[in-house]
Amino acid sequence: MDTIRHSQDEQAEMLSWHVDSVIKCGLAGTVFFSWTDEWYTGEQEISDWAFGLVTRDRQPKKALHALREKLGQDDAVLPHRHLNQTPSVSVIVCSYNAGATLRSCLESLGKIDYPKFEIVLVDDGSTDNTAQIAAEFPNVRYIHQPNRGLSVARNTGAAAARGEVFAYTDADCMADVDWLYYLIGTLTSGDFAGVGGPNVSPPAKTWIQACVAAAPGGPSHVLLTDIVAEHIPGCNMAFWRWAFENVGGFDPEYHAAGDDVDFCWRLQQAGGVIAFSPTAIVWHHRRFTLRAFRKQQEGYGEAESLLRFKHLVFFGPTGTAKWRGQIYGTPRFSWFLGRPIIYHGIFADGFFQSIYPTPQSEVAAYLSSIEWFTLTVFLFGVGVFVPPLRIVPYLMLGGTLCVALSYMVRARIEPRFDTIHSRLLVMLLAFAQPLVRGWSRYFTWLHFKRTPGSVIAQHEKLPAGKKFGGSWGRLAYWNEEGKDRHSLLREIFTLLDQENWRYSIDTGWQEWDIQIYGNFWWSIILRTVTEYHGDGKCLTRVQLRYRYVTTTVIVNLAVLSLLIYHFLNTGHVQLLFAVPYTLFALFLVLRARRLKARVRELVDFAAYRINMNRILRSRFGPNPTASAPK
Repeated sequence: MDTIRHSQDEQAEMLSWHVDSVIKCGLAGTVFFSWTDEWYTGEQEISDWAFGLVTRDRQPKKALHALREKLGQDDAVLPHRHLNQTPSVSVIVCSYNAGATLRSCLESLGKIDYPKFEIVLVDDGSTDNTAQIAAEFPNVRYIHQPNRGLSVARNTGAAAARGEVFAYTDADCMADVDWLYYLIGTLTSGDFAGVGGPNVSPPAKTWIQACVAAAPGGPSHVLLTDIVAEHIPGCNMAFWRWAFENVGGFDPEYHAAGDDVDFCWRLQQAGGVIAFSPTAIVWHHRRFTLRAFRKQQEGYGEAESLLRFKHLVFFGPTGTAKWRGQIYGTPRFSWFLGRPIIYHGIFADGFFQSIYPTPQSEVAAYLSSIEWFTLTVFLFGVGVFVPPLRIVPYLMLGGTLCVALSYMVRARIEPRFDTIHSRLLVMLLAFAQPLVRGWSRYFTWLHFKRTPGSVIAQHEKLPAGKKFGGSWGRLAYWNEEGKDRHSLLREIFTLLDQENWRYSIDTGWQEWDIQIYGNFWWSIILRTVTEYHGDGKCLTRVQLRYRYVTTTVIVNLAVLSLLIYHFLNTGHVQLLFAVPYTLFALFLVLRARRLKARVRELVDFAAYRINMNRILRSRFGPNPTASAPK
């Protein structure tokens, strides 16, 4: 803003709020153009613009006095703006055998520039020197508990905290000196329930750590807008105490990862908004060894599987999360597809030309997924018997390698570790990471979605007169005390939990109320509806339907493919192959009927416990022993 077309007061006001914005956003600095009104372009003096802080004869303008008040005269460091609120903060650090990085973490927290905060260290049953390191910091409140997992440790820290805000970071992180200043500044700037910030990898100590930092799979934040987040990693997040208590804290089911994702989703489902502060930085060490990186990805895969049980609507058919926002901080597949877009302006005359990154490529995700790799291996096997198909798996594997090559070419590796073997290792990690994560996800999913056989083998203790036959798929119950489908569902949930069944609940987007997981082959879908007949009289209908598990489809497709190939080549199917498959199909049918009968028995028992009477329908008329509407 020049002082020919605008007054000196307007220039001073504009530069003042510009400095305030720079300080608020935590930028590294700013440039003022220019010092004096006397300036030249192409050896020609510019006389019709007056941008300077001083006049041509070097007399100070009002803008110079305003900036001197904002910035000071002897120091170029940007000052902190005044925070309207400075709530007390409890910084909670959870540690399990993290002695290698814990000391630097606690040292960084001790240097934080914020008026009211405490540090709570929760030792989750460590067997290293965590206790000895904690003793070196008298201002740190040290809590030791048996090893019970990350979520329980975070809840333990919250229970012991005294602050109005709970700020979480990890024992392998180092907080910036202004970390809390910017977190709280953003949290109190609007109606936010929580806030998070970026986690940046510090300089690597080894070439392997540098490669791990450049590979996909690290913790990242997901943004809906520039200031609103869908997910913030657990190493850099803070929540108001009331928001934490409203959602019930962290779910103890998550032992190593996934608790932050679950918490963020539950908080948003409860109406909370999570803010993002790009300058509230923590330095987060990436894994130091390949073994540690593999274990981390296995933990992430397990967490995704557990999250899928609870938040089925947020996951696709393969078990990967479906984010609404943009994932930041992760390497991108952009060699052939999804290259960034630059707005140049007409004839490249646009001011402030910006780079707009495209969303993560779904093509790359599919090409590098374990499902794609499994199909590739399967087609390699089919190609042995069907020569015309042999080229297909090679093309598919080529697509997977293209994704890994893209990461290798585009990876940002620290210059001192940027060698050929480092980039080859990044390529290997980019190839293996989704396979390891996917394998862990499927293994955990198949393990946890299977109800123990001992549970299915048990029977409910129904009175003799309450054991009915009839239709297995459609049940009906009568009650005159106003108990409807919701009462029945609550009782079914109680029984499922007491007996240790595995199940998922409708999230609002499903066409069923409960999905009950039985074995590796089948699950049962349960639907309910209630007819209201006045005066508290309710007729509740329940429908039970089979649903196959992924393993059922895979095994049957593989066997049928081999049988069809054998038939096409020989013109007949030998009994040696047909009989075992027939027996297997019979086995599947019997397992399905057994599971459905057991679930029907559980529903009957739940109805009996809340005084709902079973109604039997027969093609020959009503059953005289069954209770019927009056």
